[in-house]
Amino acid sequence: MLYAIGTKVRLRFTGERGTITGILEEGMLMVRLESDPDFEIPTFEEDLQRDEANEPVSAGAKFIMGKSAPKPEAPPARRIQSQYKILKPKGIQLAFEPMPARDGTVSRYKVWMLNDTQEEFLMEFDLFTHTRDILVVDDKLAANTALELGDFLSDDLNDGPEAFLRVRRITTAGPDDPLEHTLKIKPKQFFNSLLTAPILNVLAYQYVLLDSFEHKSRQEEQDLRDYAKQQPRKRAAQTSNSRPYKAFDPEGLASFEPEIDLHIENLINGFARLDKGEILRIQLQHAQRFLEKAVRLGAPRVFLIHGVGEGKLKDAIAAMLKEHPGVAKFKNEYHHKYGYGATEVWL
Repeated sequence: MLYAIGTKVRLRFTGERGTITGILEEGMLMVRLESDPDFEIPTFEEDLQRDEANEPVSAGAKFIMGKSAPKPEAPPARRIQSQYKILKPKGIQLAFEPMPARDGTVSRYKVWMLNDTQEEFLMEFDLFTHTRDILVVDDKLAANTALELGDFLSDDLNDGPEAFLRVRRITTAGPDDPLEHTLKIKPKQFFNSLLTAPILNVLAYQYVLLDSFEHKSRQEEQDLRDYAKQQPRKRAAQTSNSRPYKAFDPEGLASFEPEIDLHIENLINGFARLDKGEILRIQLQHAQRFLEKAVRLGAPRVFLIHGVGEGKLKDAIAAMLKEHPGVAKFKNEYHHKYGYGATEVWL
């Protein structure tokens, strides 16, 4: 079915009304929603219905198969670089700058990543709640720089927000091994962390995510192993007063649900505005975070519920599991509870 620019349509699965504003490649159309005129979304042609009751198409309507409409570019992120060397750097920090309204109330915060060191990093950052991704940023974090990431709403504090950061330090030999940190943001702690942010020189709620970037060399690791082999008597002589290493969190494991339903409607709201590629990316992100939590708690086995469908999500999960260091084995066989719609994973 051909659509003309300006044709009134409805989204087949949500019933939202909109107007065709552009014709893209690979059977996709750009639609401006009536409920949010400033928002346009790419939509597959088969997911649309002509809204003839709203605007009947005349016999002489001209259908235009124009070139792909250019996607609007997001404004470039601000980068503020310090003009002086910070003598006592704290490391890589996450800062939330309050953005007061005219009446003085604060319902929005500008999110910054601060690097007050002399090192440069490749950065992957994800700020999310259990219902949606708030910010996803892949960028370079220069030395002595504040990088603007986007906006954070006060209402998101009630949804258990978490921040995930992975960085690779840039060295003369190339990018270093990755370092990671996950931060759970709690409202009480959030409002107790107001300080003057370095580089920005404004009051902001701050968290130090990484303050050390050194990796043990292979020689250092080998020296430690050799030393340990030479100390069997000392290890055997440890008294009962020694504190054992706590590998897992028993309380967390007791309340942990060993399954996750990856159907997009169970993960975020407003999924009808997303294309299939974006939906798959969000599903894999949730699966990855769920696996990392399961490994951290010491769960022996989990289920990833993906449904049957076309099998794209199942195949993408299988590819991810093959590369995951915490996965011992997995299978997708018939299960009395899930049928063929879930993958069983041993950790």
